[in-house]
Amino acid sequence: MGGEQIRKILFKGDKTIWAVFFIICAISWVEVFSATSRQIGESGSYWSPIIKHTAFLAAGMVVVWFMHNMKVAWIKSFTYIIYWLGVAGLIWAQFDEGSKINDSARWIKIMGMTFQPMELAKMGLVMVTALITTQHQDDEGTDRFALKRILLYCAVPVLLILKENLSTAFIIMLTLYMMMFVGRFPGKQLLAIMGIAVATVVIGITAIMLTPDSAAEDKGLGQKIVTWKHRLLDAVDSKPVSAEDYVIDNEQRTYANIAIASSHIIGCGPGNSVQRDFIPHAYSDFIYAVIIEELGLLGGLFVLILYMTILYRCGKIAKKCEDPYPAFLIMGIGMIITMQAMLHMYISVGDFVTGQPLPLISQGGTSVLINCVYIGMILSISRYAKKASNNPNQANKEVTELITNENNDDNEEGV
Repeated sequence: MGGEQIRKILFKGDKTIWAVFFIICAISWVEVFSATSRQIGESGSYWSPIIKHTAFLAAGMVVVWFMHNMKVAWIKSFTYIIYWLGVAGLIWAQFDEGSKINDSARWIKIMGMTFQPMELAKMGLVMVTALITTQHQDDEGTDRFALKRILLYCAVPVLLILKENLSTAFIIMLTLYMMMFVGRFPGKQLLAIMGIAVATVVIGITAIMLTPDSAAEDKGLGQKIVTWKHRLLDAVDSKPVSAEDYVIDNEQRTYANIAIASSHIIGCGPGNSVQRDFIPHAYSDFIYAVIIEELGLLGGLFVLILYMTILYRCGKIAKKCEDPYPAFLIMGIGMIITMQAMLHMYISVGDFVTGQPLPLISQGGTSVLINCVYIGMILSISRYAKKASNNPNQANKEVTELITNENNDDNEEGV
């Protein structure tokens, strides 16, 4: 059996997505190995962080291979299961006191393993939005009843995520809005959502700025609101401060900026970062700054292009889909990966601080595995789209399966 035949058997689907995935994994392995120096110093174990990350990357590759062999109709049938598991996990996290870190209910423990249900909830919301949009298609696009159903499904998980992580809630809401735009929701509804969003942001920022610092003493939500307040103040404050005070108050931002400023065009080379020893969470929330320091501005641009390529390929694959569900789903996946990457990059080079890992590159368990599920779904849909263009008869069989499932879903009782 030749190499080409092995490739066709093992790596089916879009070749570009496969290439981008393996390149990102390689960058992740090298840069996380480099960026964990501070973590190694704190834990006292030289190999433990990279062994753990390597295990997650290897498990992620297995997940991608498994998912890319799954039929689109099967993925569709898991939509509500994933959604409700995500919601249940978010609710569980609110009561799992033993898993809270800094009073943040983002994690749960299952059989001794820490899991972040927020990532599963994000996936469930994207899948549910794609499914509902598909079920409400007519000749002019998506009918006006779809929005009510989507809002019902979004209410609880988005509010729970908003309570714990403002930036993640922003990414989800923007992704779902863009999916509605792609799904041709009525223009009046899109404008109304935009108007309500702007009004909510203005009211929310006003309320945050009026919150007294004493609210932080109550811990929980009060502490988070005060944190948001000071981050907003830091972002707009132009008053001069001493270098010492600035570094003390903005440790992450300061050393990330130093890393970027010292990078030049080529960088200092993999493993040679200096600022990795000073940036808190250099292996996760600020790994893009380490990438730029070591690989230079060209390396940073290359990583940006990789994520834009994922979004571009998702758009190309969506155009080939004869059924709307895989088209909407793949666009939602492409947008949520790319927007999270863009926000992480902005945080690493900008003046705002919030916790967002770089998809598939930052160290992490749940995040790595869920993003690998996304890549597997993209590859599965690309196989379906390829069949649709190369073998209309086989494609019609899958379309029939999707329509049958859709009709079954229409007979269900809503939420």
